[in-house]
Amino acid sequence: MIAFFRLIRIANLLMIALCLSLFYYLIIVPAHHTKLFTPIVPFITQDFILFVFSVVLIAASGNIINDYFDFELDREYKPNRPLPSGAFTLNTAMYLHGLFAIAGICLGFYEGWQIGNFKIGYVYIICVLLLYLYSAYLKKIPLIGNMVVAGLAAFIFVLLMMFEANSLNFLKRIHVVNTDYVMDILLWQLRFYAGFAFLTSLSRELIKDLEDIEGDEAYNIQTLPVHFGMTAGKITAALVLFFLIAGVAYFQQLFLTANAMKQFYYLLFAVQIPVVITFGLLLRAKESKDFRVLSYLLKAIMLLGILSIPAFSLFNK
Repeated sequence: MIAFFRLIRIANLLMIALCLSLFYYLIIVPAHHTKLFTPIVPFITQDFILFVFSVVLIAASGNIINDYFDFELDREYKPNRPLPSGAFTLNTAMYLHGLFAIAGICLGFYEGWQIGNFKIGYVYIICVLLLYLYSAYLKKIPLIGNMVVAGLAAFIFVLLMMFEANSLNFLKRIHVVNTDYVMDILLWQLRFYAGFAFLTSLSRELIKDLEDIEGDEAYNIQTLPVHFGMTAGKITAALVLFFLIAGVAYFQQLFLTANAMKQFYYLLFAVQIPVVITFGLLLRAKESKDFRVLSYLLKAIMLLGILSIPAFSLFNK
């Protein structure tokens, strides 16, 4: 069972479920209740659970296929991973990938059908194809693979908002007031959390490439540091972190203008300062273990950023 959880990367899947749950129950649902004054929400509880499960299944299928294509490299450099260690055969991994992908797509079409927008299911198919192409080809192209993974990390919020937009359109048709106002508020928060997910994921992917440069070079996987050198890889990762710092600072300035000091200080101490520290450590990093520490630090920053949702909700009470 432990090997299975490692194969699907259970910690990453739980993070996805947490992100979606917090954004839905602490941002979208309260907006319907307190600003639209309606009990109508995009999902009933059972359907929301199925929605989260569908996203998790797609992500798990992507993690499995990534390990499948990394088998030879992991056998030499990460022999304790589930596939090279013999916990699962390659055939079993491929069957699991197909099972999870098909189940996730089917749930996606079901959820789309539930809200009268069956075409949403095609979005799931595109995500599965992108994850497969990333593992098979795109990760070998400098920066392109990193951008795809980061984009998909941000897209989970966009996908949730697609269901919300459908709900708001329905409420607008039955003449519920403030729907445009609520959409503007939600899009503002979407930009923050999707942008945060994109930049933290992209910087982490770039740093992981720096950590794995020896193995990638040996197997001719043309990541950015392999193709252009470690210095170029560090500069690119540092540039992404700089944009993250600037983006967080922009939203801090908005909170400062609104005299929302608790939100301002949360971002300062829980996100901004740790990102600045990561930036400084990146400039000094030289060895694989240094980049591994930075990767873990960015994962912690991701969690702290997402936990701003319940923190801000508490501050607003």
